[in-house]
Amino acid sequence: TDPLGRAQLLDFLKKEFSAENLSFWEACEGLRYGEQSRIADIVNDIYQQFLAPGATRWVNIDSKTMERTLEGIKTPHRYVMDDAQMHIYMLMKKDSYPRFLKSELYRNLLAEAVIPPETKKRVFPFMRKQRHSSPSP
Repeated sequence: TDPLGRAQLLDFLKKEFSAENLSFWEACEGLRYGEQSRIADIVNDIYQQFLAPGATRWVNIDSKTMERTLEGIKTPHRYVMDDAQMHIYMLMKKDSYPRFLKSELYRNLLAEAVIPPETKKRVFPFMRKQRHSSPSP
């Protein structure tokens, strides 16, 4: 959900030659939450860009998932890409994302992060500052 974190992950994936995975996942989210009147167009765009033979940003999904997806796009609906999206999500979760968390790019992102004061833990929890000071009666 963090736009800066997502942008950094995308940069990392570009270096790993797998940025199409995140782009596909985002396109599927656009389908799920997009305009009802554009569903058929969005499904076709996703297919042409990521799943069609010779697609410019082809994603690697297994044959069973591809079969279910191809069957589903014959009657497009907002959840037709769910199986393929979950497959790509799991690939990123198990492979790309753990490598990102170990990368220099992620370490630099953490080093530059601004941590709100209210989330920092105090050494002595009993010495908490009052949130709102009010005059004593």
